[in-house]
Amino acid sequence: MKKRNKGVVIILVLVFTMAISTMAIFLGIRAKQYLSLFSGIKKESEIENIAEMGIEIGKTLLDTAQKKHMISEDPGYIKKEYELDNKKIEILITDENGKINPNRIFGSEKGEIHTRLLEVYKRLFSVMGYTENLSDALLDWIDEDDIPRMSGAESTFYIASGFSYTPPNRPLYSPEEMLLIAGFTENIVFGNEEKKGLINFITSFSDGKINVNACQPEVLNALGFSVADIEKITSERTRRPIEERFLLEVNKEAYLNVRDIVVFKSSYFIISSCVTDIDGTRKEVKAYVKRTDKSMETIRMDIR
Repeated sequence: MKKRNKGVVIILVLVFTMAISTMAIFLGIRAKQYLSLFSGIKKESEIENIAEMGIEIGKTLLDTAQKKHMISEDPGYIKKEYELDNKKIEILITDENGKINPNRIFGSEKGEIHTRLLEVYKRLFSVMGYTENLSDALLDWIDEDDIPRMSGAESTFYIASGFSYTPPNRPLYSPEEMLLIAGFTENIVFGNEEKKGLINFITSFSDGKINVNACQPEVLNALGFSVADIEKITSERTRRPIEERFLLEVNKEAYLNVRDIVVFKSSYFIISSCVTDIDGTRKEVKAYVKRTDKSMETIRMDIR
């Protein structure tokens, strides 16, 4: 009887030992998983902090460029790259006053339209070789009503076409949002080797004014300047920032026609700081900045 009890005890001890061993192995695996997860979170947090540091560097670069009237090789853009502890930091400053903001076509009062900006917006699509189907579809996406324009698209079209969503009828949050609009494709929005994308000319962050010192030739064309005018303007601004007097000499009629939406100095910028480490982990921070001669204010931050 005692031998039988002893055997049972031995079996129970073995079962208990196996259970403890299995639990130890399981806990070891879980511990490694948690440590790996924690390490990944710590790594992402570190990269994000460096990206935010890049934003501060970008603000300093922007402030210096504006105060010293520095001329960029690519008007409307400042690009810098840095290396830090095997991490690549790419800083891009985009002058949003060098682009057209369709949000500003609509005034604060219901039904209020900024006709001059609307004309320039429409001409941009024509300059780029696009029909009114696209320009009207974008306007229908952001206007307050659900009444489609002549060549536009509102909720009825989206539902009939099988879209899982309809126009939000609110201001464009970012130019990338154009990908959701009927008729817009990646090539149209981002461009390709043969043609620039609309993202180079459209913004959602500005006061609606267009800086002729920062805009692309296509936007100058949309403003009403001829090819010959544009050659003079782009040539002059490689030497010094152009002023009103110069535009009056180049094409007085074209300039006076859009004078109320033209500026010679910018206030709205997007600073992008992208950090990539040796393993390919990537983090991007975007700061939407309003700058005046006296201050620089961050309106919003996006982290991706």
